[in-house]
Amino acid sequence: MGKRMGYLIDSNILIYHLNEQHDASAFLKTHSHESAISLITYIEVLSFPMSDNEEKYVRQLLSKFKVINPDQVVAEKAVENRKVKKIKIPDNIIAASAMVNNLTLVTRNTKDFETLNLQLVNPFDV
Repeated sequence: MGKRMGYLIDSNILIYHLNEQHDASAFLKTHSHESAISLITYIEVLSFPMSDNEEKYVRQLLSKFKVINPDQVVAEKAVENRKVKKIKIPDNIIAASAMVNNLTLVTRNTKDFETLNLQLVNPFDV
């Protein structure tokens, strides 16, 4: 794989940011311009119960990121990943999206992805 071009933000990092967790917020403030999210993350974050005002804020936050839509290449990488580790389908699609797009996955749940050939960053450990 070539040089990493940026970050793919996992759902949990956005949720920590929305819950005012400093480490997640600081990472996003510093790196949002070079970050993307998976369509899975977009769906997961918007699926939480929230008021209309909260949803408006969340949509505004999500609009700052490029959204990576899963395609056939991501699907094939997810199939390959599943042969290495039993990983939940949403997490697998997020991981495969990072791998295919040469992005570092930013997550607090690094253990979920450790057996995959994937660059990981936990902003709570930085």
